[in-house]
Amino acid sequence: MTIRALLHSLALVTTCLLLAAISASAQSPTQPPKQPSGTVTFYSSMVLDVVEPIIQEFESRHPGVKIDLLYSGSVELEQRIFAEIEAGNLRADLIWAANPALFLNLKNAGWLMPYESPQAAAIPDLLKDPDHMFIAGRVHNMGIGYNTRLVASDKVPQTWAEFLEWGPKAALASPLHSGTNFNMLGAFVTNEDIGWEWFEKARKNGVKVVRGTGDVTRGLVSGEFAVIKGIDYIMAGQASEGAPVAFVFPKDGVLSLPSPIAIGRNARNPEGAKAFLDFIISKEGQQVLVDRHFLPVRTDVAPPPGLPSPSEIKALDVDFDWMAEHGSELRERFATIY
Repeated sequence: MTIRALLHSLALVTTCLLLAAISASAQSPTQPPKQPSGTVTFYSSMVLDVVEPIIQEFESRHPGVKIDLLYSGSVELEQRIFAEIEAGNLRADLIWAANPALFLNLKNAGWLMPYESPQAAAIPDLLKDPDHMFIAGRVHNMGIGYNTRLVASDKVPQTWAEFLEWGPKAALASPLHSGTNFNMLGAFVTNEDIGWEWFEKARKNGVKVVRGTGDVTRGLVSGEFAVIKGIDYIMAGQASEGAPVAFVFPKDGVLSLPSPIAIGRNARNPEGAKAFLDFIISKEGQQVLVDRHFLPVRTDVAPPPGLPSPSEIKALDVDFDWMAEHGSELRERFATIY
């Protein structure tokens, strides 16, 4: 090749590189990202006094987005989701529910959209799906709630066996309706020290089963029940409003339960769903939860005053994959006892 030809080739290469650089610069993310807009269809089993403040705060920051909330109890929400799937059209843009097994089933069936949030770096790996299909938006614990007017300080049950000693003055929400109690059912029956025998003895002792978490909590506050299977943030919230209730972490373990969030595969507003998910797990979103007595999922947000950090809590083992596979069997057997 002659010097003239070589110089000509170098000039062409230089020109091409320059044009490529100009093109890349034009397409680089230096411009402000497009703001989310439109309506986000949001399915949730989170209690309204928790989820509504998060929605209000998000909408104030994103006035172009409207969150259309469909709220239902855990079991009813799951039934709706599977009915929509059977019809071939999951309508939810975003789902936030209490049962991790639900999200494993949805992931395995291909009904979730992968998304790795920029906020996820501050959340421990055990609270994130490795394939970015879902991520925990909150963590709560089920232990023993008790009425401080009915239970003396030296009579507070410290184990699940002691809970049963309260007989008809003890109660739990039905695992057939409550997602948290369904997960507690799975944790109990797979624990060799508790097992199905716990529920059989509960029935024999007259322990009451009511429909949902709200029902059993109201029974505790009113004095109908002395002890219940209670949830930490609900007990703390009731106590802060003056109710005669308190919460104990049993020595043999609590159910420590993440509540995942996921984007539906057929989301009609995926950008709005991503923005809302980002906010829920952001510092600001998690602080809304902490102000309502939840433990945060982020490592850079302090827990509510008086509550232990997750590392200080003894948690029962839960095999969510096993529960996703055996959920119907668990419900059927429980129904034969209660």
